[in-house]
Amino acid sequence: MKSYFSTNRVLAWTITGVAVATIFFACKKEVTTDTAPNNESDNKTMGAVQHEAAANAMYNDWFETAASVGISQGMYTARQATPGTTTADVPAPSCPSAELQDATGNTWPKRVVINFGESCLSRYGTYRSGILNVIFSGPLFKQGSTIVIEPSNYKINGKSVAGRFVISNASYSATTGIQYTTELTNGKVTLNDSVIVNYAYKKTVKQIAGFDLTQPFLNPSDDVYSVDGNASLSYEKGPVTGATATFTTVESLIKAWNCQYISKGKLKVEFNNVTGVINYGDGICDNVATITVGDKAKEIKL
Repeated sequence: MKSYFSTNRVLAWTITGVAVATIFFACKKEVTTDTAPNNESDNKTMGAVQHEAAANAMYNDWFETAASVGISQGMYTARQATPGTTTADVPAPSCPSAELQDATGNTWPKRVVINFGESCLSRYGTYRSGILNVIFSGPLFKQGSTIVIEPSNYKINGKSVAGRFVISNASYSATTGIQYTTELTNGKVTLNDSVIVNYAYKKTVKQIAGFDLTQPFLNPSDDVYSVDGNASLSYEKGPVTGATATFTTVESLIKAWNCQYISKGKLKVEFNNVTGVINYGDGICDNVATITVGDKAKEIKL
């Protein structure tokens, strides 16, 4: 059964906040670097940070999309899935469509095909096309459930995006809030004509503030999340073909629902025997972070 999905407004706001919390990097494409020959290795490390940011952004809304589908199809608790469930005061968008392949009552797994057509505008201002194939092993927030997402001819702004994305350990309660783990394997992104990267990561997101003892989703405005994990990026085509950069959380990244940016935490990047650290600040909500590589420290805009 095909439907154009929408979600309960409060749930949608909450899922949106959690999805944004999965971002590792969100810096703009331009970061001023030195051009002197003896700075080449440092500059390439900074370039790898930019490419990781761009690759990561390609997958940022996959959790949000899958969770929204699960909610709209009635698959977020242990109750029976109900295809096409919508909320009267929230009009369904014209795209993407979500088709539940096996609406056979309370039996699992369940498969959903999310079709973006030839051009579907996201809330982030990107145009998506192609298909995401999603398998729910059980309800979204049931202990032990996993969600597997695999694309088919999927593109963002005309750029090919591939990989296997798994959501696991998703849960919520009045005392621990929302928690989940995401893992991307075999990721591959065409960033432009001259850069193609292979990409993988594993992240754990935990709500650390804003718990509501009676209705966890009622007031997301005070929610705060922490993000921990690691990522790797290798160049299939690019400035250092075959080289791999790794990214590791040094201090948990902190993302508040009411702030657009990560406001605290540190990440370490290692590339070609060069190590750098990205510092997101001390908790103030702003779009500034600092990357330090060797004896160089540069401010970047998020």
